[in-house]
Amino acid sequence: MIPSPIHTEKKLINSDYHFFINSHFIKNRLYKNFIVIMLLALAFLACGKIPEGIVDVKIVNYSVLGITAPSNFSYSQTDSTIVTSVQIANTETVSVVWCKITSLDGTLTKMSQLSMYDDGNLSLNGDENKGDGIYSAKFVMGKLTPIGKYQIQYFIEDNINYAPDNLKKVGTHIFSFSPGQINLPPVISNLIIPVSVNRGESFTFTIKANDPNGLSDIAQVYFKLVRPDNTIVTPGLQDDNGSGFFLMHDDGNTNYGDVQAGDGIFSFKNTFGITSQTGSWKFEFQAKDKGTPSKLSDVITFNLIVN
Repeated sequence: MIPSPIHTEKKLINSDYHFFINSHFIKNRLYKNFIVIMLLALAFLACGKIPEGIVDVKIVNYSVLGITAPSNFSYSQTDSTIVTSVQIANTETVSVVWCKITSLDGTLTKMSQLSMYDDGNLSLNGDENKGDGIYSAKFVMGKLTPIGKYQIQYFIEDNINYAPDNLKKVGTHIFSFSPGQINLPPVISNLIIPVSVNRGESFTFTIKANDPNGLSDIAQVYFKLVRPDNTIVTPGLQDDNGSGFFLMHDDGNTNYGDVQAGDGIFSFKNTFGITSQTGSWKFEFQAKDKGTPSKLSDVITFNLIVN
């Protein structure tokens, strides 16, 4: 059967119309999808955008207004406690306040970390009023504490930064202390040293030092050295008269031959060089305490033969 031209043309028209409908539908769908994708992208960018202004960021804004502590303190049986305070403004960012008490030369530590409080506990911490921004602490300077100058170092830890960035030293106070007793001179004894040594040979010598006011009252144990030709060795350290001396050690430093720190036995390790003079070298040993003015021990002299 021969198809009708009219019927065939109608099918073609219907086919073209169907293609047009499908093409229009696909384009419309793609456009809608594109719009959705763009909206999602804009929403994502809007959510991930960093705001121009910084919102609710805390800063450390405390400031120290003043420090209270005695300039001079003398021990007595009825009074051996020192109260110290630090006044702080804007304490909202303050987490911890503490202080450290040492001798001025750093050889003696009384308190390595003493907490300070603004709690109004007068009997325990020496603090008079709670919440007034004045942080206080108490510590004892006993009669066995050596005479001399001491320092109080003050520290604040904030509650904003992480350790160690939250810690800041905010002040130092220096005071003089007297144990309320007569300052007596130190005593040296028990010198142990070879009778003779060879050039280029290492040797160690020691001396015992003590003080009636306590071992911690000893400031220095040292010796002066005189060559066989009677000239004085002049190292960098010099006494008040401009005479050079060598410090001995009681700090456990094995480089100087010291075995145990703080036992009162002061040590020194030495070697005479190949070009050193031979003959009798004179050693003069002495100790000095921390008193004001300082007291000196007797001098112990020893002659060592260098071969």
